[in-house]
Amino acid sequence: MFKMVKKSKIQTPDWILKGDMPPKRKKQGKTFKIRMCPKCNSDKVSVVIGDVGKWECKECKWKGTKPKEEELEEEEFMEYLDKKGEEVA
Repeated sequence: MFKMVKKSKIQTPDWILKGDMPPKRKKQGKTFKIRMCPKCNSDKVSVVIGDVGKWECKECKWKGTKPKEEELEEEEFMEYLDKKGEEVA
C-alpha cells in the first residue's frame, strides 16, 4: 500500500563549514535605498541619460557605474529626511 520514502538529511550550510559569517539578511518591514556618490558622499546622484549603467554626481561631477548604496528602515529614512531638511507629508 504505502511505500516508505527515505528522507534526506539536513546539510550544514557552506558558510558554517568554511567558518564565514552568515549571509546578510534583508531588514524586515519597509526599507528604502539611498544611492550616494563614492567620492563626496552626496545623495545627489542620478543616471546619465544615453549611457547604459552610468551614474553622475551633481555635486562633484563624479561619473561611474557603481554608486554607494545604503538600505534604511522606514524610521531611519524619516530621520535621514529630517536631517536633510526635506518636508515629509
